[in-house]
Amino acid sequence: AATATATLLAVLRGASAATGGLRGLDASPTTWEGRGLCGLATDMLDMSDNSMRTYCNMHLGFWWNWDYKPKMAYSSPCSTETFTPMIWGLSAGHQNQASANSVPQTRLMGYNEPDLWGPPAIPGGNCLSSGTFAPTFQCGNDELARDWQALVLAFKAKSPDGLVVSPSMADADPAGTASAGDYSQCNISPQTTENHLPYCGGWLKCFKESVSRFQCGENTNCWEVIDVLQFHAYEYTSENLIKKVKTWETTWAEDLSWANSAKPKSLWLTEFARAGATDSSDPDGKTAAFMDESIAYMKASSVVSGWSWFSQDTTTFASFTIGDLPPASPFWASDLINANGDATVIGEHYASLCKGL
Repeated sequence: AATATATLLAVLRGASAATGGLRGLDASPTTWEGRGLCGLATDMLDMSDNSMRTYCNMHLGFWWNWDYKPKMAYSSPCSTETFTPMIWGLSAGHQNQASANSVPQTRLMGYNEPDLWGPPAIPGGNCLSSGTFAPTFQCGNDELARDWQALVLAFKAKSPDGLVVSPSMADADPAGTASAGDYSQCNISPQTTENHLPYCGGWLKCFKESVSRFQCGENTNCWEVIDVLQFHAYEYTSENLIKKVKTWETTWAEDLSWANSAKPKSLWLTEFARAGATDSSDPDGKTAAFMDESIAYMKASSVVSGWSWFSQDTTTFASFTIGDLPPASPFWASDLINANGDATVIGEHYASLCKGL
């Protein structure tokens, strides 16, 4: 079991396919308890070599920027060695993006929040979620399933042992469905400004049913090929965040279990941050405590294999209502690395929690 875990951990950290890739996972059951890959979700490293040097000095396991490649050529080798590409949403001809990098990638992340209506939060900004567009929001349509199939096949052709990470779920249903709830209206919603659903509570369940009909390799369908299920969580307290992680562990237990799957999946929490925080110097220590408790739980989980902190500052992190609680300020702060490229107080604390993983 320890050998199998070490093999997957090596691939997650960007090791060469020559180490055996994922094949060792078929040999024996394993657990992620006491382990995990610690990462960073941000576009604040884009176009800043100094910021990238600071990130590399934190010795985290991965970073991603909602794009399929870094935005510049950095001087630090870890910028490419630990980068994880994402295919943001459905678009024509983007299969080439799945294999666009000059060297084989160890991971590929699927569509960003296809379960959420997320138009730009600030004037002139980018759409936040691919679920703003009907072709990606409509979880059961054949166009989306075939696009996923083409992306996976292109990625696997270049990186046969690479990890396939599912589309990322915003999981915004107040009922806390872990994306396995009702999706009866999702496939007919036009997702226009005048007529749209705010979220699809059963997007991933619907997607599983849809892509399972397509092949993504010999004797492997396009759901089975997925190694990791990813989701996002923004909460005011670590208790609520842990509750959400537990819901995912329970809801997707069959897919996460060696008892029920020849190749069980694991979970990544690829965006998380403490809602309501407005100062990355953390004067009251509440963000550090949130990190301590949240990461301690994920480290101890047998099925959570990775997480990445959402790092943005008060110029870009537009606040939003969580549950029935409206935000007290228009912007929040979660930046681990500030606009000058220096590690913040919470950045240094996060790096310390990730040390040795």
